[in-house]
Amino acid sequence: MGNGMANVITSSGETLPMTDPRVQILIPSMGKFATEALAAVFRGKGLNALAHPPSDEAVLKIGRANTSCKECLPLILTTGTLLNYLQNEKKDGNILVYFMPTGSGPCRFGQYQIFMEDLVRRLEIPNVALFSLTSENSYAGWGNNFQLKVWWGIIVSDAMEDIRSMILANATDVGAAISILDQEWDLIIGQFEKGDFAPLEKQLDSTAQLIKRIHMKHPIEEMPTIALVGEIFVRRDGLSRQYLTERLAEKGFATICSPIAEWILYTDFLVDKGLVDCKMTKMEKLAFIVKKKFMARREKRIKSILSKTGMVHIEPLDVKAIVNNAIPYISPNLAGEAILTVGSSLTEIVSHACGVIAIGPFGCMPNRLSEAILNEAMNREGKLATNPKNGRLRAALANIDDLPFLAIESDGSPFPQVINAKLETFCLRAERLHNIMLEVGN
Repeated sequence: MGNGMANVITSSGETLPMTDPRVQILIPSMGKFATEALAAVFRGKGLNALAHPPSDEAVLKIGRANTSCKECLPLILTTGTLLNYLQNEKKDGNILVYFMPTGSGPCRFGQYQIFMEDLVRRLEIPNVALFSLTSENSYAGWGNNFQLKVWWGIIVSDAMEDIRSMILANATDVGAAISILDQEWDLIIGQFEKGDFAPLEKQLDSTAQLIKRIHMKHPIEEMPTIALVGEIFVRRDGLSRQYLTERLAEKGFATICSPIAEWILYTDFLVDKGLVDCKMTKMEKLAFIVKKKFMARREKRIKSILSKTGMVHIEPLDVKAIVNNAIPYISPNLAGEAILTVGSSLTEIVSHACGVIAIGPFGCMPNRLSEAILNEAMNREGKLATNPKNGRLRAALANIDDLPFLAIESDGSPFPQVINAKLETFCLRAERLHNIMLEVGN
């Protein structure tokens, strides 16, 4: 698409700019916070953008009815989202542009856009188009200014996801606390729509101060946390993960979900290392370097503000370290989520989390690859290899062989009994490790 906005050609042959109010951009849900933040950033660019509500059983049913059900769950749900909106929400005379990012590598993700374009043609749906940005050039299709504002939204939404999880597990009055969070989120969305960083920064500071005053059952630093890793869509979508965050909260665990920002930084890493087919001119390379510097500054600033809640880690994401922790088990030349799942699991366990759950769609090849590796690597030796000189780590692992790890595949249906049983066992093991971590930390 270049650095400018594309036009949309209607079924009648009329050409409309993307900013025409009749052009509706629909963002499929990948968790409430990320989807709403992205839609708000689009609106700040002058576009008529809407965040689709989180997927439910109706969306899943429509998706299954229009696929062979052999496709992976994210494709089924995003297909259901599109058709659900067309059937129930789209107004006559509007042109619908469905935002569907794409990529390459050992994943079916690159075929989503192709499948949906074929679906629209096959069903002869008028006035529907797909709009994609690709991971091949680190989603640079609309230029650095737009990408940086999307980055603000991603960093904030990742943090809000973790704050919500801590509130669910630890707030004295969960209902009142979630109400405060929702009200503050609406104010933050308003700042994303304006597109200026200084007012957003001010609002985030106000939000952090208010959330900090929410009464908790236990000190935040003493709460057991579970790292939720795996395929990016399934780990962020409530229906896909079968509301795992809420289930773990009922058991007293806060969930730290691997951030979307991790994937964005990883795509930058791939471009840096020449592991994608992205050829840049000298000017494009310079712009890429400048963009990364601005991204790092904004990440540091946003996390610094939101860390005042006590629920957000202030440390910047270090994708290079994550990849390095996975390199003994998987080649960095095999680009995709598998290396991130392996590296993040080994990075987080004991250091920040007392257990790791890797979740992905049923039949997902990258997820099965990472599961096979982690079933062997999630032990004392695997963790110590990430930081062999850490005395506290050695003390915590002195009497532990295998670390709490659970792999789950989801097709959108309730988890089978065997998974529920494994989850119970996993939680018991995670609680034991948490107690050891507290003793060593003290």
